[in-house]
Amino acid sequence: MFRREAQTDLIPSMFVSTAVAMIFTQLAGYGAVLIDGIITSRALGYQAYSAISLLVPFNGVLLLISGAISVGSQVVSSQSVGRGEKDKAVAAFTAAVVADAVMALLLVILCVAWPSEIFRICGVTQSSHSEIHQHMADYLRGFMYGIPFLMLIQVIGPVIVMDSGKTLFTSSAFLFGGLNIAGDWLNGYVLHGGNFGMGLATSISYLAQFLVLMTHFMRKDSYFTASLKGFEFSQVPEMVKAAGPSFTLKLATALRDLAVNRINIHVALTTAAIAARGIQNDLNTVLFCIGMGIGKTLLTMTGIFYGAYDRRGLTHLFSCAMRMAAVIAGVVAVISFAGAEWIAGCFTSDSEVIELSAFSIRCMALGLVPDTLSVALQHYLQGINSRKLVNVINFADRFIIPVSTAFVMGMYFGSEGIMASIAVGKFILVALLAALVFFRTGSLRDFMFLPDDFGGESSDNIYASITAPGEVMRESRRAETFCRNHGVNDRDAKLMALFVEEIAGNIIAHGKPKRRNKVSADYRLSYNDGKICMALRDCCEYFDPSAFLQANRDDSPENMPGIKIVMGLADDVRYFSAFSSNNIMIYIDAEKGAVHEGDTH
Repeated sequence: MFRREAQTDLIPSMFVSTAVAMIFTQLAGYGAVLIDGIITSRALGYQAYSAISLLVPFNGVLLLISGAISVGSQVVSSQSVGRGEKDKAVAAFTAAVVADAVMALLLVILCVAWPSEIFRICGVTQSSHSEIHQHMADYLRGFMYGIPFLMLIQVIGPVIVMDSGKTLFTSSAFLFGGLNIAGDWLNGYVLHGGNFGMGLATSISYLAQFLVLMTHFMRKDSYFTASLKGFEFSQVPEMVKAAGPSFTLKLATALRDLAVNRINIHVALTTAAIAARGIQNDLNTVLFCIGMGIGKTLLTMTGIFYGAYDRRGLTHLFSCAMRMAAVIAGVVAVISFAGAEWIAGCFTSDSEVIELSAFSIRCMALGLVPDTLSVALQHYLQGINSRKLVNVINFADRFIIPVSTAFVMGMYFGSEGIMASIAVGKFILVALLAALVFFRTGSLRDFMFLPDDFGGESSDNIYASITAPGEVMRESRRAETFCRNHGVNDRDAKLMALFVEEIAGNIIAHGKPKRRNKVSADYRLSYNDGKICMALRDCCEYFDPSAFLQANRDDSPENMPGIKIVMGLADDVRYFSAFSSNNIMIYIDAEKGAVHEGDTH
């Protein structure tokens, strides 16, 4: 009956620009850690560097806690934003900030009171590795001051990106990286502050990044503000459930690092082997930013489309994310494999360390593409609330497979076997995921794990990407026909058509795009459970129809009557700005023919 539905064109531009910003943001932070290692190794020796690398599991615990809190907030907030429920989204963010601050304080107390217990858990004691133990103690004394800011950044950063603040977030991350590198260089070559100075430089850099990010919440148009007035205990259980997969992922990662550290210390014949494993781990952490940047963007955007019950948009988003992950990871893997010896030489001039490190980097490069794809998939599954499945995949990917392969290969091939296990484990994971999909669907095509009825029948959805005035009129007529076919009376069907004509026409005629050459709007009309939803998305300057109505209430009735009449009948009009886009949602009760607040589920 209708022409073939158009794919939504704004999704790739929104996703790619945000994911690139998130990748570079992650790289700025973790890349600084990598350069920390290079400067430390060059200025203080690779034993001092080995000490810092052995503290990675503790850093993993920090990210485990703050990351789980952050993801719980992201999932609840993004799905609430997708349904236009601002109060619920802000309340979830407030709860996350409070919980994160409390946990950060407790962890600082742990660093002050029981540092030796932290080192022992990481596999190092005073009696077994006295020199490394002292280097670890020095670094932790300087690093612990930055723990609260590091953890709070994990919570507020993704929310700022969703709240159209990706430029600020990226800038703050590069500020952190620049300050950290400069501080490390001054400490290593001018001030000679040892590992304490290295840790303190990192703490100061986290403080600077945090202060810059806080300026976002001073904006008048900020969607999110943390206020104890918005805190609701009812949000906590939902956030805990949503955070479960992230907690499992980071817990498994921390346990993996602890276990593999111990296995490597047991089988390593020299300190050079420990340093080579540390270099591999540092570089893997940096390249892991590709998957994390794509995954974090995919998580939040998935929540918005899932909350809006939009199968077509979700499918387009998933496809775009996986293609981007494969291409970027593939290119970086080839570069890393080819330049492995040069990369290793940046850390040290010791020939034994270079030889072992080059081998370890090549092994890591071989596993980069499957690793990036699996990380993106896990974040997507978390965004659609597939918690049991993602928990199983997380624990298998981050603990069971890598530890078992490291143990077996370490026993047979020593440290080289442990280094090679990083690639072997990723291909085992891919084989298991393929088997899971085939067992579930009978084919290897459907990795989205959506219910068959998600999004409704194709006849209950129409999509379009509007770029020209002629398309505005076409979609206006389609909207009227769609409403009539789904039980809306003639009057309200015409009003919806007029609303589409005026608001979409206003975007095409007067919209000012943000860093885009052409103005366009994604349009969706859907029917579910007796309700019709009209959703319109554009990447132009801020436009809230509710605010427009209030500002133009006394204008002539002939001035945009469709917007005024439909908005006047509405009990609740849902508008939100996310990822630098305007999103407008109007609901009609098809049976009563009246516009009212509704839920797409």
